[in-house]
Amino acid sequence: PNPKRVAIIGGGEGATLREVLKHNTVKEVMMVEIDGELVEMCKEYLPEWSNCTDIAGSDADSCFDDSRSSMVFEDAFKWFLDNFGNGENKEEKFD
Repeated sequence: PNPKRVAIIGGGEGATLREVLKHNTVKEVMMVEIDGELVEMCKEYLPEWSNCTDIAGSDADSCFDDSRSSMVFEDAFKWFLDNFGNGENKEEKFD
C-alpha cells in the first residue's frame, strides 16, 4: 500500500498518528477527535506516545505539530457526513 492521505477517527493520545507518520508515503493526516481536552492532557502527560523525534521525514518533536497532520475537534460521524455524506465531497478522499 501507498497511503498518501489518511484519516484517524479518535486517537487523542497521538499513538496512532505517530504510527501513520512512520510511512514515508503519507502526505497528509486528518485526525478527527471529539475531545480537545483529552488531546491536551495527553500532550502534557503522555508525550512519548506522540513523539516524532525519531521518525524520518517529521519536522516536529510532537507528531501533533508535524506539518503533515491536522486536527478537527468535532464528532467524527458528523464531520464525515458533512464532508462526504451528500455525494458532494467537500474534502479530497482518503486512502
